[in-house]
Amino acid sequence: MKRKNKILIMLLVLSGLFTMQSCTKEDATTFTVYHAFTEPAALTPADGDLVTISGTTVDLKWASTNADGAAVIADVYFGTSNKPAIYKAAHNTLTLNVPVVKGQTYYWHVTMKDKNGIMTYSPTFSFTVFEPIGIFVGDFLCDEPAEAYSYDVSFAKTGDNTLQTDNYWNSGWTSVFTMDFVNNTYDMPSTIWTSGYYGVESGTIDPETGTMVGTYTIWRNKLGVISVIEEGVHTYTKYH
Repeated sequence: MKRKNKILIMLLVLSGLFTMQSCTKEDATTFTVYHAFTEPAALTPADGDLVTISGTTVDLKWASTNADGAAVIADVYFGTSNKPAIYKAAHNTLTLNVPVVKGQTYYWHVTMKDKNGIMTYSPTFSFTVFEPIGIFVGDFLCDEPAEAYSYDVSFAKTGDNTLQTDNYWNSGWTSVFTMDFVNNTYDMPSTIWTSGYYGVESGTIDPETGTMVGTYTIWRNKLGVISVIEEGVHTYTKYH
């Protein structure tokens, strides 16, 4: 009986050694490693940037690299929504020229893809195209210190350097201000209203706050007799 046990033990040991030897003879498996593009980062415009332009387009530029030297394949999403739709699919460079208008905020993001379909996503970036007249558009409080009087007035953009109000002197009159963004001044040329009144105004502007301060004169033509009705200072302060 002891002899049989010894034989059984020897067979088990030999079987184990054979199994271990078989394992060491297996061929090593070869794996190919592919590298994804790095997360796209905005270069220009920088995220949240205020962009000054001379034309009607902006170049979107971003950085993203691939350790395998894979060719650039980029899906670019761009628009005025904070969830922009795709603008250009399978773009093959890291820059893209897009059309813009002054005063508008734009959003964009990029998906990078390599030839194996490995994708890398950027966050959503934004930028605003600077428009000098933009700060002067909206609702203002007009103060006439000499008259101890104030009233609400609104200005609308009618051109790149012109504003219009339909409530000048709190009288429902239409007037146009021409803005000079080089000298930071404004001017309302002599304007005649159908009521027989006419006037002029000019002053200075603050391009950061939108405040306008100017002197004005209002005349009235009654039966051919022209007389000054009022003159003083207007201070327009924007409601924010």
